[in-house]
Amino acid sequence: MISFRETLDLLLAAVPVADSERVPLEEAGGRVLRQEIKADRDFPPFDRVMMDGFAMRAGNFKKGRDFRVVGTAPAGSPVEELPVAAMSCVEVMTGAPLPLGADCIVPVEETTRIGETIRISPAFDVMPRRFVHAAGSDARTGEVLLAPGILLGSREIGVAASCGAAWIEVSKLPRIHILATGDELVAVDEVPQPHQIRQSNASAIACALQRAGYPAAASARLRDDPAESAVALRSALKESDWLIITGAVSKGARDFVPALLDSLGCRRLFHGVAQRPGKPAGCWLGPGGQIVMALPGNPVSALTGLHAFVLPALAVASGRPLPKPRLVVSAGRFDGLPGMTQHLPVKLGDDGRAQAAPTGNSGDFIGLLKSDGFVTIPPRGGIDAAFPYTPWF
Repeated sequence: MISFRETLDLLLAAVPVADSERVPLEEAGGRVLRQEIKADRDFPPFDRVMMDGFAMRAGNFKKGRDFRVVGTAPAGSPVEELPVAAMSCVEVMTGAPLPLGADCIVPVEETTRIGETIRISPAFDVMPRRFVHAAGSDARTGEVLLAPGILLGSREIGVAASCGAAWIEVSKLPRIHILATGDELVAVDEVPQPHQIRQSNASAIACALQRAGYPAAASARLRDDPAESAVALRSALKESDWLIITGAVSKGARDFVPALLDSLGCRRLFHGVAQRPGKPAGCWLGPGGQIVMALPGNPVSALTGLHAFVLPALAVASGRPLPKPRLVVSAGRFDGLPGMTQHLPVKLGDDGRAQAAPTGNSGDFIGLLKSDGFVTIPPRGGIDAAFPYTPWF
């Protein structure tokens, strides 16, 4: 049994980086960018008016505060020109190009309209370039605005759209299969017998994967029958890049998954982690380079293992750098376990500090409702400190 940190490093080093594909901009949200997005023009491309009001020459204010309105420049219209005549102005709207010859914007609320003339409030402080968004002040043509490896959210999609990136190169989504083992499991819509339970691991894992941006291709239940399961596992390996198995991974008499994976030509990367919950977790590399993550069947262990191992590894496989965990300060003393990493469920207070919210045991799935995520406590004595925090997806 090796440490949590060692096993995570082994997994991250083993995951292959996904191929890329070009998709329409509308389908790129939540995907990982695999190309540079450069500014195809200056941003903004012109001196942009930032307030509804009037454009004029600041130097004219020495002669008074009454100006004649000689034109209108709405947003979306070609650039206007301010006549050379003194004490003239052009009415402008937010987003319009600054008229040529003008260097000052006076907001409409600082003026009084008298026919074709405006009178500017004596309290208004005239300042050249005020309320003007200067051309090229945000970015210059050719500047790299989005680099490969970033996750495309609403801000990034907006920038890409502004640059005319109608198609974007992103990482291909992995084909993920989820297999939950156990003769005691029945489907969600079935009425279980007294000795049975409804399967929940596959549903919870599929939801977390979906929310993290990696929708599962399929999920299925395996009976505790090695021969029957061998057929299903062999088929799943052919159809998936990632295979997530829950249950039958420990050392009990009916924990057949480790030996079965070995017999199918999968190479064991690790099996057994010095962590709680989830000590029996293991990882294998399939014959075709597939990542096979075997997690314990206890619901808390399974969901914790998904967040601690699978989601970081999927991020790296998608071309992202390993996400840096958020650090939270404990609201009290967290006692670490000797020689073992602990993933402790916590509730975040209004002040952002973490309060322990442990479950009754690794099968207490309902107990997870009391927590927002978990902190990872290294194997050491109790300490008041900041710990890596992982929110539940």
